[in-house]
Amino acid sequence: MLRPAFSAALLALFVAACQPAAQAPAATDPASVPDQAAAPAPASDSQLASFRTGEFERLDFDVELQAPTSAFTDEAGASHTFEKYRGKVLVYNIWAEWCGPCVEEMPSLARLQKAFEGKDVAVVPVAYGYGQGVTRETTLAKFRQLVGTDLPFYFDGEQILQSEAQTGALPATMIYDKTGKEVARLTVPAEWDSPQAIALVQAVLDGKS
Repeated sequence: MLRPAFSAALLALFVAACQPAAQAPAATDPASVPDQAAAPAPASDSQLASFRTGEFERLDFDVELQAPTSAFTDEAGASHTFEKYRGKVLVYNIWAEWCGPCVEEMPSLARLQKAFEGKDVAVVPVAYGYGQGVTRETTLAKFRQLVGTDLPFYFDGEQILQSEAQTGALPATMIYDKTGKEVARLTVPAEWDSPQAIALVQAVLDGKS
């Protein structure tokens, strides 16, 4: 499993895409950092491979992981795990308040949840609690500006959850089937309420993987 210190190092490789604000953690000059997320996704025999077009061309279907099991906190500091979403399609989004693309795509994630209202789909952003001045309270304030109460607020203050997901990218979105198995991930921002995104999640809900 990737440890928090190592995952923080991985995160530095993706700060160019995130364009962090002035209070973000110091990192290598973005101009000198290669765009690690730009590499095309490998070929796959997934039933979902047809969705790998347009802004979803970098979908990766070949990371065979279970949903993270570590705890994260809500706005009051109470602990939760993804076990509460077992039996649902889980769309887990990793974001940070200082990550421009994360902030930009967040409202579309709220609209994705609304598209599946009453169905077994849970869109769950968990904030990456890393950076100078970043706290649960500052991140919550930003989150409320973006989506109000349309999505649940969760915070990964120890950066353990995203380590278990084995990604240093921001934003990153993993989709898990009803058993908790990962079936797709995207490590670049997207419009998650687009017809293509909704069809992708519906396909997972229908049992495709």
